[in-house]
Order: sequence, then structure tokens, then C-alpha cells
Amino acid sequence: MTKTFLKIHIMDNNNLIEQLLNNISPEESKRIENRMLMAAKIDDALKANGWKKKDLMEALGKKNQSEITKWLSGTHNFTIDTLTDLSRVLGVNFLNIDKPCPIIEKQYKIATVYVKINSERPNFINDMLVAQTIKGDTLSSVNCYFTNN
Repeated sequence: MTKTFLKIHIMDNNNLIEQLLNNISPEESKRIENRMLMAAKIDDALKANGWKKKDLMEALGKKNQSEITKWLSGTHNFTIDTLTDLSRVLGVNFLNIDKPCPIIEKQYKIATVYVKINSERPNFINDMLVAQTIKGDTLSSVNCYFTNN
């Protein structure tokens, strides 16, 4: 009887975990991934320096090693100040803010078109399609006004 209960309990937990994972938004999933990657990068820097959590705690002037453990768990949302301090003591750039950020430049082409409503040709969809490709340019937006004149 205990084995059956344990088996059902484990299956219920697996189902619960699956349901929870399915309810995570893509945005939250990316945040979790980034926190985990940051924790791994800090851990790699610790190992590269031959440090333990206690060494990092002392270098940062912290009094509690559990804070460092929390950082390495992958659940901590770091502040810029903390990442700056970690960069200083570990000799690793965790921010990459000194690199220029390429600016994506987008040109917008907008046209205003007046479409005459013709009783002989009530279907003006073709006029709209023609308006969107004036002179072969693809337009970002078309302002369309319909007139009887």
C-alpha cells in the first residue's frame, strides 16, 4: 500500500512540475535562463581564481556566506552595483556596458493616398494594394482617405 501511494504521489508531483513549467511565459523563461547563466559565469570566475565562496565573501566585505550561496543558486536578480563589485574582485566583466551598442536604424515610408469611391468599381482593395507599392517602395504605413469626389 505504501508503494502505491508513493508512486501516485511522485506522478502527481511530476504532473505539477510539468504544469508549472508550461505556465511560464517566454519572458520569464528568458529571465530565469539569464540568472542561471550569470550564476554559472560567477562560479566559473571563482574557479578560475581558485577561490571558494568564503574567499569571495571576504573580498566583497560580506559577513554571511549564505548570500554568496544565493547568488550561485541561479535565482538571484543582481543589481548593477553587485555586478560591478563582482567584476572588480573577480577580474571579469559581467556587464559589457563599455562596448558600443549598435543602433538599429529603421526607415519608415509613409504615404497618404486618396481613393475615389467609384460606383462602377466598388471593390477598392486593388487600389489599396497599388497604394502600398507606389514606385516599387514597400511602405510601413498607408493613410487612406475615401472620397466621393
